[in-house]
Amino acid sequence: MMFVKDWLTSSWRERFIPERMRTVDDHIFSDPNGLSLIKESEAVLDKVISHILKHGPPRGSQVYRKNGRTFKMRLKVSQKHLKLLTFDTHQSPSAIKKRFVLHYVRSEHSKAQQKMIKDGFVYYMKNGKSHVRSVVKSPYFHGMIQKLQHIDGALDGHAPTSLIQMQDQPDHEETISKEAKSERDQYAGSLNYVSMLEHELPAPLKNRLRQLLELLYPLKEQLRHLSVEDRYQVKRMLQQDIPNLLEAYQQLDEEEQSEQMEKVYETLTQMEITVSRLHDNEDDMKSERFDYLIRLNERRYNEKKDR
Repeated sequence: MMFVKDWLTSSWRERFIPERMRTVDDHIFSDPNGLSLIKESEAVLDKVISHILKHGPPRGSQVYRKNGRTFKMRLKVSQKHLKLLTFDTHQSPSAIKKRFVLHYVRSEHSKAQQKMIKDGFVYYMKNGKSHVRSVVKSPYFHGMIQKLQHIDGALDGHAPTSLIQMQDQPDHEETISKEAKSERDQYAGSLNYVSMLEHELPAPLKNRLRQLLELLYPLKEQLRHLSVEDRYQVKRMLQQDIPNLLEAYQQLDEEEQSEQMEKVYETLTQMEITVSRLHDNEDDMKSERFDYLIRLNERRYNEKKDR
């Protein structure tokens, strides 16, 4: 019965399309090593966006590289395309070594009904067999695809905020909307639970926890805008790390609580710094984009004035 239920509830298209066109299973990227590969790739793309916003678009083709110990990345930017290649090195601790490719057609060169993501595949070995799967609809790649779109926009002097238009968009958007609502509801429930824990804490810890919660509350509506790794870290902090820490602290006797209070205080402080950094990164990106647009318009209209 379970097999029949799974078969019926899975996407019917997935059963009739070639294997290489099927969406990659979540477990390929949901482990810490897979999430790290996604995070590192997104971080490089963020730096490329910042570089373009600060210095303007490159002349002709440009290749950006990142050669890390556990992964390598290559992004080629041309007038018509953005081509991203990322892969695990032999030093990566990942049990499943992966190589993924995203081929993005820049908006000014994409035809009316053409998808901007021309290709998006991951290649990997599992159980002694080689596999190819699509990453275009994988939730782990939504942030990365959006960053490619932002690079495209930055090259043209603006940063688009809409997500990539994908095939079967209504079904896709409905699925994402349900997932986002469920994620927000779980997040809100965790916020309420953690806020209840403060009542039995000593004043210093209570104040520190309140300050941390003040930073976590706004993220409820911004979870989908965070990178996969940042979203995972925030949710783990709220759903596991904070409640586990405070519950363990409250189970200590009075003398032990007094001895350990400083360590708990420092841990909550480090959590607050981490969340604060997420807010700062978002503000920096907005500021850099604004500064670039000011310089761009000054250059455009000063040139016209000098003619």
